[in-house]
Amino acid sequence: MSSPSESLDIAELAIYLPLLFVTLFVVFRHGIHRQSGWIYLAIFCLIRIIGAALGISAERNPSNVSDLEWSAILGSVGISPLLLASLGLLKQITDKATTKVPTEGAIQGQSRFETLISYTILGRIFGRLGVHQFATSYRSRFLQILQLPAAIALIVCIVGGSDLTDSSVSEQSTGKKLIKAGLIIFLIIYICLFILIAKSASELNSLPASEKRVLLALVVALPLLGVRILFSLLAYFSTISTFSPTNGNVLVRACMAILEEILTVIAYTLAGILVPKHGNARIGNTEFETEHLENRKSQPARHGAHHSTRVAIQGSA
Repeated sequence: MSSPSESLDIAELAIYLPLLFVTLFVVFRHGIHRQSGWIYLAIFCLIRIIGAALGISAERNPSNVSDLEWSAILGSVGISPLLLASLGLLKQITDKATTKVPTEGAIQGQSRFETLISYTILGRIFGRLGVHQFATSYRSRFLQILQLPAAIALIVCIVGGSDLTDSSVSEQSTGKKLIKAGLIIFLIIYICLFILIAKSASELNSLPASEKRVLLALVVALPLLGVRILFSLLAYFSTISTFSPTNGNVLVRACMAILEEILTVIAYTLAGILVPKHGNARIGNTEFETEHLENRKSQPARHGAHHSTRVAIQGSA
C-alpha cells in the first residue's frame, strides 16, 4: 500500500502530466519568446513532474538517497516559477494599460539595462526565454527588474535545499539560512506583486477585454500564492512540526501548498487559452521603436556631414 507521501506524488503526476501539454500549447500559441509568463507555467509543470517521479522512486527504493534529495530540492523551488509567471502576465497587462510607445529616453534606458544584464549568466538564460522584451513604462520596467531577484531567490533555494540534504550539521544549518533568505525575497516580490495587481485592477476600464481575463486570473491566483508562501514561511521559520518540510503533515502540505500550486497553474492556463492569440503587433512596435531610435541617433551625423560639405563648397567658391 502506498504511503501518504507517495500517494500525493502519484496525484501530482496524474495532474501535471496533462497540464504540461496544455501549458506547452499555450506557450507556442502566444509565442515562446514573448515575455508574458506562459513559459514559466510549462517549466513549473516539468519541475513538479520530475520531483514527483523522484519522490515515488525514493519511496520505493529507500536506499537511493539521491532521488530523495533531488525530490526535496525540486519540491522547494515551486514558488519562483509561479511568481515569474505572475510578473510576466502582469507586465503584459501593464503594457496595454500604459503608454504604448515610450519616449526615446525610455528606449535608451532599457537598452543600457539590457546591455548590463546580458553580460551576466542570468541575462543569458533569461535572454533565451525572451525576457529581454521591451518595457513600455516605469511600472513595466519595474516588473521586468523584479524577475531578477525572483531568479536569484530560486538559485539560493536550490543551493539551500542541496545543503539541507548534506550529512554535515553545519551544511544543514547553512542550507536552512539560504532557504530562509530566498523565502524573504519571495515575500518581498509577492508584496510588490500584490500592490501592482491592485494598481492594474484600478485601471480595469482602460484594459482590452482579453487582458481583463488575464487580470482576473492574477486576482484569483494572488491569495493562492499568498497561502503557498505562508506555508513555506511556517515550514522554515516556525518550530511547528505540522509544517516541517521533511516530516510534516502530508494533508496540510497538500491543502496549503500542492492545491494552491495546481489551482494557480489552472487559472493561468485557462487565461492563456481564452485570451486571443497575440499577433506580431507588439513585436512590430518594438522593431519600429528601435529603428526610430537608430534613425534619431544617426541624424546628427548626417546633419554634420551636410554641414561640412556646405562649408567646403563655400570655401572653394
